[in-house]
Amino acid sequence: MKVKNSTVAYAFLLASSPVFANTKLGGGQPQPEEADTSPPAEIKPVSPPINAGKTNQNFNISAITLDNANNSRVKVCDTPIVKQKRPRARNIVSLAFAPHRKDVATLQFDMADIPTSKEEQVLLVLYSRCLSNKPEMKTPLSKIKLLLDEKDIEILGTYDVPPATGNDSATTQMTIEVDLETAKLAQQTKAGNDTFYFQAALLKKSDFDKKHYGATKLSPLEAVHVTHNSCPNQKDFSDNFRSVNASCEKLPTKSN
Repeated sequence: MKVKNSTVAYAFLLASSPVFANTKLGGGQPQPEEADTSPPAEIKPVSPPINAGKTNQNFNISAITLDNANNSRVKVCDTPIVKQKRPRARNIVSLAFAPHRKDVATLQFDMADIPTSKEEQVLLVLYSRCLSNKPEMKTPLSKIKLLLDEKDIEILGTYDVPPATGNDSATTQMTIEVDLETAKLAQQTKAGNDTFYFQAALLKKSDFDKKHYGATKLSPLEAVHVTHNSCPNQKDFSDNFRSVNASCEKLPTKSN
């Protein structure tokens, strides 16, 4: 199932400047046209319902790819081998772009093995520039824990997963198309942010409506690294990827 032609929440934020535009997503819930400077309350830790169920099977973002029509605007690089710090991304996508040009390229997020249910579900694609070694939100239904730093998380989009019928498979898949604005991406890299992290979250629509976000099921961590103009060599890639984004060093300390 490919989702497009709808509205997506802002992501890759720098002040009020989103890197991702809202032109080619589908099934999502409309979000404000200006960035909200208030804390993202919609992803604050919330305890799951009692006896919520067993641990989920894995689902994942199977691939993040660039639309072939956009190869002249953004280049997909070979990803050099790099020794990652913890938490580790399952896959890393390396992109190169011209920071002085105002281009738009389309990224495709392929979602695989989404567990189906007899109930309506909601899929969220989460984004952050920062990671957390110790998850702050308890997600007992998920084998994978929340690895994104909650103080920096943004919701890239929310998508309805319809209930399964008697003939449906136990899993489904979805492709999400997102427009990437290189002018906004250049603002991020200029500010010292060159690596971006993603996880998908799945929960029942009834839990989503009641803000029972602790009942979510999470996909493994994925990463996108960007560089200016040309693809990086192994040393540059390793040094840049292993360094902490500048925005993460400025995050407030969580109060007790």
